[in-house]
Amino acid sequence: MKITIVPHNIGEVREIRINNFLLILFILFLVVPFIDRYRRGKEFLSPAKLSENNEYLRKKLSDYQQKYRNLSTKCDNLLSYAKNYQSIVQIAPATSNDKSPVSIEELLVELDKSSGVLKEISLKLKEVPMLSCNTPSISPCEGYIIQTYGKTNCIFTGEQRFCQGIDFSAPEGSEVYATADGRVKFAGFRRHAGLIVKIDHGYGFLTKYSHLSVVKVYKGQIVKRGKIIGFVGTTGKTTGPKLHYEVWKGKETKNPLDFILTEVQYF
Repeated sequence: MKITIVPHNIGEVREIRINNFLLILFILFLVVPFIDRYRRGKEFLSPAKLSENNEYLRKKLSDYQQKYRNLSTKCDNLLSYAKNYQSIVQIAPATSNDKSPVSIEELLVELDKSSGVLKEISLKLKEVPMLSCNTPSISPCEGYIIQTYGKTNCIFTGEQRFCQGIDFSAPEGSEVYATADGRVKFAGFRRHAGLIVKIDHGYGFLTKYSHLSVVKVYKGQIVKRGKIIGFVGTTGKTTGPKLHYEVWKGKETKNPLDFILTEVQYF
């Protein structure tokens, strides 16, 4: 094949000869991909191919729907477990919709909430060993209980009042023990309670020991459960040797008997 090039201006006319075989190869190189693409597109748009693709997509969609239902069920179970453990470790419940999540976005939100709750539960559970040491759990002395927690009549006036603790009758000089680990918050004299010791156990717990004859600890001292902190006496307003024992949780008194795991004797 011969191509003649004639310039517009004055110049030499040129001729280019191209091998016919190479020209055919060049044309095929350009045309064949378009033909193949057209053939593939025609096959893709054929009814049989479209039906096959639709069936494949329906199957994939069904699989995804089943996986989503399984994930949603696991999410509901996770939320249920989180709520149960929240009550055990005393964590305020997180706000959550009662209805099950209906979209991926809602599902992810609920999972994020559950993850946060479980993380907080994990931190709380790590505190359990320390909490058990700092929770009052033994009798503060060996003696007989002569006054229980709650409403009673004052032995001095006869008027009804609320007893914030319990009274133990024991020989003067009997040992008085710290009922849990903690730090001495106060050790000294009060007008009606006499010589007293207050121990801050952390986690909101505080115990108070009144009418002691001798105090064996000082303010700021770290004490362990079972440590002798003083001796039963008659200081303050009392009719005889006794120990008045109180348990506080936050700003409220609690029945000390609920925190004594050992056997107690009543007068």
